[in-house]
Amino acid sequence: MRDEAEQSVRYPQGNVLLRNLTRDFPVVTHGQGVHLFDARGKRYLDASAGALVASVGHGNREVVDRIHEQLLQVAYVNGTHFTTRVTEQLASRLCALAPPGLTRAAFLGSGSEAVEAAVKFARQLWVERGQPERTKVIARVPGYHGNTLYALSLSGRPHYKTFFGPMLAEVVTTLAPYPYRSGLEDYARDGAEHYVRLLEETLRREGPHTIAAFIAEPVIGSSAGASPPPPGYFERVSALCREYGILTIADEVMCGCGRTGRFFASEQFGFTPDVLVLGKGLSGGYAPLSALLVRQEHLEEMRRGSGSFMHAQTYLQAPAMTAAGLAVLDYYERHDLVAHAARVGEHFQRRLRKALLPLPHVGSVQGVGLMAGVEFVEDTSSRRPFPRARKVVERLLAELFERGLVLWSNTGHADGTNGDLLMLGPPLVITEAEVDELVDTLARGIHHFFQEAP
Repeated sequence: MRDEAEQSVRYPQGNVLLRNLTRDFPVVTHGQGVHLFDARGKRYLDASAGALVASVGHGNREVVDRIHEQLLQVAYVNGTHFTTRVTEQLASRLCALAPPGLTRAAFLGSGSEAVEAAVKFARQLWVERGQPERTKVIARVPGYHGNTLYALSLSGRPHYKTFFGPMLAEVVTTLAPYPYRSGLEDYARDGAEHYVRLLEETLRREGPHTIAAFIAEPVIGSSAGASPPPPGYFERVSALCREYGILTIADEVMCGCGRTGRFFASEQFGFTPDVLVLGKGLSGGYAPLSALLVRQEHLEEMRRGSGSFMHAQTYLQAPAMTAAGLAVLDYYERHDLVAHAARVGEHFQRRLRKALLPLPHVGSVQGVGLMAGVEFVEDTSSRRPFPRARKVVERLLAELFERGLVLWSNTGHADGTNGDLLMLGPPLVITEAEVDELVDTLARGIHHFFQEAP
């Protein structure tokens, strides 16, 4: 009989600083495809790919063997001293796929790092241009861009300010497109005009000459449950930013790398950014990896000025990381994974809506491709959220976890405090049959929970 501590861990057992200090953490022993297995032998369907990371599934030997080959050659070099073939190859492959003009790539260890680098790139460019007064970045609420301090400052998560408010930078915000809570009679018809008008009002109030950049997720992640933009929104945002000389940053850390049925979500929604960041699915979870994509002409301005981009971190361009990215891109190509994700994603979206929308307290099901959000409300007619004190989504998540379904929850999106939603984003390798298993398990769990919940 295995020792209990080998099968699950709960604080204060062990020495790991666990994220949650009040729950059990099953010990995972292995994964295969869309499934994880723990030390008790229980099987979990990873319906959120961890944190929408495991794009090519668990236990992918094609990817692991390629990383192993690179580790036997060289695992690490200082990116300020050397480059490597694998890093050069990944940059070339990624830039060939990228939206027009994004022809240079840097590689870092996380989405937060890439966002920090993107903002620093924009700021440095304005200093090089002799416009140091451009110090502000406009972000959208709700939204999320990372957990390092400036990335967290950009994130529309008011509850973080309870703990970290005095340490966060002041960031200018505008409302993000959010179909379920837009208040618009026709989101598709009126959404672009409505939200772009709010953005322009913000620009004029702040003074366009003080704005360095505008940052946005093409499809909002867990902050608004896979919220898609209204038609024409990003075309108009891009035009507005060009008019005022403001740089645009696309944060595709979550929604990029095929998640929406296109490799870059920006292209799907008419967004041609000046800077783009990727992460999560880029390495499939096989190594920490994120990417910063920029324009050659902007680098030329830096070359003629200070002569370098003033940003580096320990694992900048590390070949152990870039080998993972190149192996994942090769897997995408060999298995036509983006087309697969688009095809299965249509089935996924149909099944979710058909199975969940009739259930009690399901207010909204939205998303694109293999990325979806489900919002729960106390009253569907008024869209009134549950009081936060009831911790509805936390208790629902725990029940679904017991049923072997791994999902990602979020709170506070309704008004900054209240709001309960689940985020879904399974590995892109998922089959239609596995989608059916996922949706059926989810529907049964939701139905049972709201029948039993106080």
